Amino acid sequence: MESIKKETINSAILRYLERLTTTDWIFNEAYKFEFANFIQQNVNFEKQTNEEILKTLLESQRIKYDSGSTGVQFVQKSGREKLSVFLEMKDIELLREFSKSNFESVDWTNRSMSFTGSTAWLSSLFPNKIYPIPITGINDTINYLFETDLEKFPKKGESYILSCQEYLQKTELELKKFPFEEIHLNIWNKYFDNNPNLNIKPKSRFEKVDWVWLVQDFHLFVYREILGFYNLRKEKKGKKPSVIEEFEPTVEGESKLAIHMRYERNSSLIKKIKENALRANPMLNCEICGFSFYEKYGELGHGFIEAHHKTPLHETKETKTTKNDIALICSNCHRMIHKNFSDNKEVSTMTVEELKKIMEKYSK
Repeated sequence: MESIKKETINSAILRYLERLTTTDWIFNEAYKFEFANFIQQNVNFEKQTNEEILKTLLESQRIKYDSGSTGVQFVQKSGREKLSVFLEMKDIELLREFSKSNFESVDWTNRSMSFTGSTAWLSSLFPNKIYPIPITGINDTINYLFETDLEKFPKKGESYILSCQEYLQKTELELKKFPFEEIHLNIWNKYFDNNPNLNIKPKSRFEKVDWVWLVQDFHLFVYREILGFYNLRKEKKGKKPSVIEEFEPTVEGESKLAIHMRYERNSSLIKKIKENALRANPMLNCEICGFSFYEKYGELGHGFIEAHHKTPLHETKETKTTKNDIALICSNCHRMIHKNFSDNKEVSTMTVEELKKIMEKYSK
């Protein structure tokens, strides 16, 4: 498993804490915690029949929770055939089968619900076995918080659900280092007392169901408020990604470095590489240090990254450049990688791997 980005996740958690304590975030998102706790405390697969369980789960979507929400929208819109048909008796049979096995062992072919919708039920019923992933896009938040290969990470289906689990477990361990129980329970317990129909007892500590949904809530915060993907993906589908080209590094003259830089600035291939990278990861993180202009400067930095030709043009015998020849890096790393590249020295440009090793050495 790839390593966690300690500075990144700590910064994100502190921003999350600030949002929880200065805004209505807890109130607005309380419905899903109440939903999960209602199910956890009112369903028992060992003592109840499938009919009784189905009745209780459907009832969970008719309850008016404290945020003013009736039901849980991402559950009610999770039907595979029809959005409104999100849970049937055949799904209860699958849930019961899961209770005795694991996600991979169940044949989910005949389910009524989407895979993302199914995790809302599963994690509320069996929080020790699975984390909720009720939306797509958590692969983006995982890539932001961990060292992952975004292109290879599954984006949907069963493989998406399974691939996310180990990273969400790591996230829970990091969240447990901060005072979330005190912050949330001060508010939640008032909801539980004021709404006896939920049949949820006041708490002094988080249960596992609370932790797994806090992990979901934190990733939702990162997705919406740090990465800004919620607003980005509301834009018209198919719209061509907009990359910024005007401010690429400029070196005047006819030196090898100047020619090299002009190619990196003006190549149509590089523009296409940037557009594809932006489509896959709107953060456009530097491949060396992980810096994102979008994260640091908001909309001003969206779509900005510099391109670096890994092999200096005067050294390569190849006449065709491919995407594998290009690294997308931030301005600081770009300048450092070219530091010794001039007409007056017989020193080639540094490699991406060499600069990474230097950074790792001094970051420790």
